[in-house]
Amino acid sequence: MNAPADPTADQDTDAAPAGPLGTHGATLLDLLSYIYLENDRPEKAAVLLAALDELGLADARQRVSLALAQLRAGKPESALSTLDRVALQGGLSSAFHLVRAQTLVALEREAEAEAAMRAYIDLRARQTVPAESR
Repeated sequence: MNAPADPTADQDTDAAPAGPLGTHGATLLDLLSYIYLENDRPEKAAVLLAALDELGLADARQRVSLALAQLRAGKPESALSTLDRVALQGGLSSAFHLVRAQTLVALEREAEAEAAMRAYIDLRARQTVPAESR
């Protein structure tokens, strides 16, 4: 009698490990969090993005999205804490400054919000300058 075939024998052994969420799990959570944010469900988006962050799978853009979700969920203190972590990791994008300005307005820290908005405008202006004039 022949031994049963190994079901994993045909799988590619050189493939990268899937991680805790599988091959496409992090991408699917990111997409679902975007859908939740777009459909006025920031609490659900925040849960998904916080899970990605806790698993070490979130990039700077996803952390800024987490801060936005926290802000829209009425938790500006949490949003500011998330943004502080993004800043420490060097993720200072134009979206970062915009969400930071909105968060600081919610916390009634107007002077800091103005500075964050100026940083947003300055960064956007530098990003839109044609390549030949740089």
